[in-house]
Amino acid sequence: MVRGAGRGRALGFPTANLAIERDTAIPADGVYAGRVVLDGDRRPPAAISVGTNPTFEGKERSVEPYILDFDEDLYGDTIAVEFTQRLRGQEKYDRIEDLVAQMHKDVATTRGLIR
Repeated sequence: MVRGAGRGRALGFPTANLAIERDTAIPADGVYAGRVVLDGDRRPPAAISVGTNPTFEGKERSVEPYILDFDEDLYGDTIAVEFTQRLRGQEKYDRIEDLVAQMHKDVATTRGLIR
């Protein structure tokens, strides 16, 4: 895990920003329901963003899971992501409030899919 820009935390959705190895296969840009693998055996549910963060004029692709009901420091840890279902494509929002409202919906959908 690597440090990101801190926007997720500021919006109320702190994410675990993954370092992506050059030859790593990742799915198309969008939001996914899935799990994060911690310590090899813990697998909490996560809403996972894949893409360039177009609302913030991002350029580089990132994989950023928001781990539901989780409050541990993972900096420096090695974690893996399991994608279960694609929720939607990547979108650019004109207003941060609209992005946050959609993030709440994505988390609620993930809760319903991943138990």
